[in-house]
Amino acid sequence: MQISENGLKLIEQFEGLRLTAYKATRRDKYYTIGYGHYGADVKQGMTITEAQAEAYLRQDVAEAEAAVNKYSGYGWNQNQFDALVSFAYNVGNIDGLTNNGKRSVAEITAKLPEYVYSGGVKLEGLVRRRAAEKALFDTPVTAAVDTGEKSIDTLAREVIAGKYGCGDARKNALGNQYNAVQTRVNEYYAVAVSCVRGDYGNGNERKEKVTAAGYDYATVQGIVNQML
Repeated sequence: MQISENGLKLIEQFEGLRLTAYKATRRDKYYTIGYGHYGADVKQGMTITEAQAEAYLRQDVAEAEAAVNKYSGYGWNQNQFDALVSFAYNVGNIDGLTNNGKRSVAEITAKLPEYVYSGGVKLEGLVRRRAAEKALFDTPVTAAVDTGEKSIDTLAREVIAGKYGCGDARKNALGNQYNAVQTRVNEYYAVAVSCVRGDYGNGNERKEKVTAAGYDYATVQGIVNQML
């Protein structure tokens, strides 16, 4: 996944834009510039343009995205991903926040407000940032398309037919319904595999068994035909 424009604005809001190199604290080894770009490449007295600051931001955000995508097994929605990229941009990673992938989503959002200290000192700026990240993390994603009153099964069959795209495009299109729809899609493919294996018989026998199991026969048979 990649951060959205909304996520970038969140980072810009809390990092602030500085076009001249500075040291945030006396403990810093290197200087900072732009939207929080920090490193050996930033020298004392260095100045940049807003365009260069944006380029540094994109460069640094890629590292934060990788830190979050390391835990893609959670199935983050866009708001969760954006909030965590902002967090990783500030902290460096989300290993501790997720306890190396062992915490639940509910435990992760509960832990976010705890990361408000720097050098043992509680910083108001971090309190505000964590609050904003948590608010974004907890905000449901609205479907990018109107799915109306369609059932999960209907949406799953539309996905199998090629509607809503793949990957992030599908996730953004289906919004909060994505996980349930994707689970149903996977179930359809599992039934199709069973059909190929012979578990549901052939002809009318297969049709009756697939229908009795609660699946649309035409959809299952279509997947089977693709597999053969």
